Parts: sequence; structure tokens; C-alpha cells
Amino acid sequence: MERAVIFGVYDYIGYSLCQYMLDMGVEIDGVHSGSSTEEYFTEEKRLEIGRNANFSEKKLKEWVNTGAVELLFISLFESDQSSTANGIFTDMLLKKLEYSNSSIILILPAYFAVENEKMEESQRSLLRFFEKRKHSVLEVYLPTIYGPWQPEGFFFQQALNYLEDGKHTPEIAGWEWTHDAIYIDDAITEIVEMAEAGEKGKVLLSSGEKNRWLKCAEQLLGREKNQRWRHAGETPEIKDVIRVRSIKRNENIGKGLNKQKEQYYRIQESRV
Repeated sequence: MERAVIFGVYDYIGYSLCQYMLDMGVEIDGVHSGSSTEEYFTEEKRLEIGRNANFSEKKLKEWVNTGAVELLFISLFESDQSSTANGIFTDMLLKKLEYSNSSIILILPAYFAVENEKMEESQRSLLRFFEKRKHSVLEVYLPTIYGPWQPEGFFFQQALNYLEDGKHTPEIAGWEWTHDAIYIDDAITEIVEMAEAGEKGKVLLSSGEKNRWLKCAEQLLGREKNQRWRHAGETPEIKDVIRVRSIKRNENIGKGLNKQKEQYYRIQESRV
């Protein structure tokens, strides 16, 4: 892999993908919609990767007018937390890809893999389009991903706020996958390996470890405090067309959460 485009480059997954592939020496065009809900984080991320000569940032409209690319990563992991999946985005993206021969890696939250899960019409339009292009698309569904830069809507990041101020009680959002959790670097490594191998189809990444999300929550809040958020439900039924793939490496939970904490406190200090 010599060159790739990452759509949603300042989203959680897109940014980590960008860092990983820049370290590999890959040239990256990073597409930013310009509508991030975390503008402060966006500037921090821009400063970190903007100095790399292999990185070029493009706005959505600018990218639409560029030529085709061999490999395109589209990060929709945060599609219910930001405006990334709104109608304007959907229309522009589909128009761009209609006659493109790019190999596409589409990154989605795990709840999209559940039978009969409700979606916005813009999300359904995207998935219908990619279903027609399935010969050139790898769909990767992710459970909760944790580590540095986890968005503030996620439970673990909320828990860090709660531990800091004792006021903002963390809550589990309806879109968060509490049946599994994977450390960010381990998920990114697996995604890039699949992309480089030219894999296609629909894959749900798994830690391969039972109750890993709960273990992470208990590591942060303690078993007693975490009783309120203990998830008692069984893992929902996954669509038959989606295969489950266990990742090759799982970061130690304590080490992974410590890295998330370190980045969290660094950001908090820079805000003062």
C-alpha cells in the first residue's frame, strides 16, 4: 500500500488509521467534513499529523472534485454521534463513488450488524449502495473501541470525567456496543491487515474474550460502583452474512485504559 484516502480523518477511527499508516510510510489524503462536534480535539489532531509530509488534508467538496484513488477508507463508526452521516454527506459521497473503481473499506459500529436494527435513511442509503458494490467493499463492524482519543460520548470517557469531577454520572448510549471492547491499536492493526490482503465481505471484529467491555468498566469504576451499569442482556443476533473475526492481539486492559487516561489528563491540562 503506497497511497490511500481516509474519509473522516479526524474521527476516532479515521485518525488512528491515519497515524498508523503514516508510520508505515503510506501517503494519506485525509478528508474532513468540516462539521466535527469536537472542534477542540480536531485542532489537536491536526497539529499532531499535519507536520507529516505524507499527509494532505482535503475538505469534502475539494475531495469530490479530485480523481479516483485505489484504496478508500470510510469511517462511519461515529455516525450517530456527529453529523458525518447526514443527507448532504450521503449525497456527495454516493455521487463521488458512483463511477469509481476504488477498493473501499467501510468502518461501521457493531449495532449496524444486528438483525432488524433501526437506521436513519441516509445510513440505509449508504449500505444499499455498498451492497451493490460488494465485490469491491470490505465492511468492518466494530464493538466499543477504547484508548486515546475515545469520543466523549462513550461510557469509558464519561467515566474518566466522573472520576475527575464526581458530578457527571456516566450513561450508556443506545448505540454503544457493551458486548465487547477492543483497544484502538489492536483494531486498527487488524483493519489495515485485511485491507492490504484485499479482503472483501462483512466482518465483525471480536476481542475473543467474554465480558471484556464489563471488565474495562470495572477496571475504571470498580466492581461495586459498576453494578448500576452491569449489562445483563445476551449478545443480539448478528446478520447471517456477517462473519465474526477474533483479533490476533489484545492489549492488556489496564495498560490500554492507562493510555486513555494519560491522553485524557494531557488534554484536560492543556484546556486550563
